[in-house]
Amino acid sequence: MRFTVALAAVAATLALPAFAQTADATGGGEDRPAPVPIEEWSLEKVSRIGAEMFRLDSAAWLATDALLEAVSQEELRSVRGWLIEPVDDGLRVHFYRQGDPDPAPGWESVVKADRAGPVTLAAQSALTTEELAQTRALATARANIGDLRCSPNVNTVIMDDPDSDDWLVWLLTPMPDNGAVPIGGHYRFRISSDGRTVLRRDQLSNACFFADAPPADVQDSMLFYTQIVSKGPVETHVFLSIQNQLPIIIAANDRLFGVAGAEIADITEAAEK
Repeated sequence: MRFTVALAAVAATLALPAFAQTADATGGGEDRPAPVPIEEWSLEKVSRIGAEMFRLDSAAWLATDALLEAVSQEELRSVRGWLIEPVDDGLRVHFYRQGDPDPAPGWESVVKADRAGPVTLAAQSALTTEELAQTRALATARANIGDLRCSPNVNTVIMDDPDSDDWLVWLLTPMPDNGAVPIGGHYRFRISSDGRTVLRRDQLSNACFFADAPPADVQDSMLFYTQIVSKGPVETHVFLSIQNQLPIIIAANDRLFGVAGAEIADITEAAEK
């Protein structure tokens, strides 16, 4: 009840949209396991990483759409994943193929200004040592996903950890066909630099939750979510807020946080006025 009151106060004080959905991170089930605390990040890192996740994910989907139009179904069946690297003022998305024994170069497209460039055959004859480590890191994460599964499929994001030599890998619950927002079921992995070892696995929610898409006749909306595995918002909240153009209010550790795209603010005091 206090969160309902707090939400109304936040909406009034900060002029947030009137339409909101609320969700308890426990999912309302008595059989959920006790929450396991995750590795805590600063709000600055959460914001920065969440925004970068969205940038990489968007490039991957733009390049994938281009790939689907450029190659045959038979060629598509050989694709095993993609890697992304910055080039000039864009991102090069490299689709790698099944190889023996290691994955092999496939096709690539450079994404700039939210547009995918022409799909071409990769110029290199073999993946670099670092690229092979990334493919192993992705495979290692997939092989070690936890019991919480909110979809039969997962999307992947990988990047360098800015604070170590390790890889950060996410297995993300995809958006279902009805356009609902998948708040739960996401995993963050820290994988060794050679891609072979899970150094840490963090389940970023304690249950599955899909927020309904906002009604078509409501221009503004927001989502209110109780987070119990961390003391504040996590990077997937930023990612989802940017992806869906949806403000998210996170209740965690007796605090309230507003997530509006890459902007995060502790709004506890504002909500209590």
